[in-house]
Amino acid sequence: MSDLDLFADDTEAAEAATLTQQTLVDTQQNLGKMLDLMPIGLLIHTEQGIVFANRQACSFLQTGSDMLRGQHLLDYASAADAEAISQALKLTFADPDATCDTECAVTRPDGTSRLMKVITSSLPWPGNPVVQVLMQDITDQKKAEVSLRQMTITDELTGSYNRRHATYEASLYLEAASSGGMPLSVAMIDIDHFKRVNDTHGHDAGDAVLKALTRLAHEFLATNTKLDSPLFARFGGEEFLFLLPGAGSHTAFALADAFRQQVERLAVDLPTTTLKVTISAGTATCRSGDTSIDTMLKRADTALYEAKASGRNRVHSSD
Repeated sequence: MSDLDLFADDTEAAEAATLTQQTLVDTQQNLGKMLDLMPIGLLIHTEQGIVFANRQACSFLQTGSDMLRGQHLLDYASAADAEAISQALKLTFADPDATCDTECAVTRPDGTSRLMKVITSSLPWPGNPVVQVLMQDITDQKKAEVSLRQMTITDELTGSYNRRHATYEASLYLEAASSGGMPLSVAMIDIDHFKRVNDTHGHDAGDAVLKALTRLAHEFLATNTKLDSPLFARFGGEEFLFLLPGAGSHTAFALADAFRQQVERLAVDLPTTTLKVTISAGTATCRSGDTSIDTMLKRADTALYEAKASGRNRVHSSD
């Protein structure tokens, strides 16, 4: 290739860049303030970087339009999302008919992060390839979705999982356990003489006991088990459940008894007194042929009844 050819390439690139910039100027003049009044962020992006940002995009990225010009969207994308954003931009630059829709966390100059829905699509402009990037802040929406999901799977008073979620999770493990795969056990737990707590000290005291027991159970699972995603759930009233994936009958019994001993040492502070409580528990392990979690729960419940009938503050196993 001759030096003259190289010079021609440089000239063409410069002309394309000039044409792109002039198109942008014309667009801004023609649309006036409309781009800045858009309720979503808009970036106009060349392969080299941002050439225009509307007011909402500047607000999202906490950067003025003059500062954004020449920067790249990847300068703001989180490390975890950088590859996805890079691929979306590459695809839309390469294919004029392509549109990419993804979610991306952006990190702003003050260190805060926001989750954005990002839509990239090609613009039919003369000159350099140009992509429009539409940005919608969905951080609060995602938080609301998470909050709503938490409400559907947790007990409002204690913050433990609720019965519906526990039985759903159990059903996911049951098929493998009943066919000889990873073992699955449950421990039904009941607070001894809980009615006496409510009658003597009031329902606020009873609620305090339920919350204290839940906190202790969560700490216990975090520090005393190496199981695959064990969980603690409130089944109703003063009755709770440990779901113990990966635990055979001996492990389940040992864990339930260890928790019983910790509850014995638990002190629940009230405004005028300190309460001590105990629990009884019944354990059951999945057997070959178990087709429903209810079968296991009935065996655990029977063992729990036997523990209470034999004096309380103890653990019985159905296996």
